[in-house]
Amino acid sequence: MRKTEENVNQNNKIKLALGSKAVLGYNDYQGTGFVVEGAARYLESGTEFDMMKEKFSFLTRVLEITVSSAKQMI
Repeated sequence: MRKTEENVNQNNKIKLALGSKAVLGYNDYQGTGFVVEGAARYLESGTEFDMMKEKFSFLTRVLEITVSSAKQMI
C-alpha cells in the first residue's frame, strides 16, 4: 500500500474494480462486479479516520475515494 500511496500523491485519479458474491447480479446470478472511478486521498486523522480506527485498531491511514462514476459489470 505504500507504493499505492505514492502513486495517489502524484495522481489522485483512480479506477477500481471490485466484486462480491453477496450482491445479486444480472439475471439473478450470484455475485457481481463494479468499476468505480474517482479521486483518492489518504487520511491519517479526522472523524472518518477515527471511525475506521475504532473498528480496525491496526490502521495507520485510510484510503478515501470520492466517486465520480460507478458501473455494475455483467
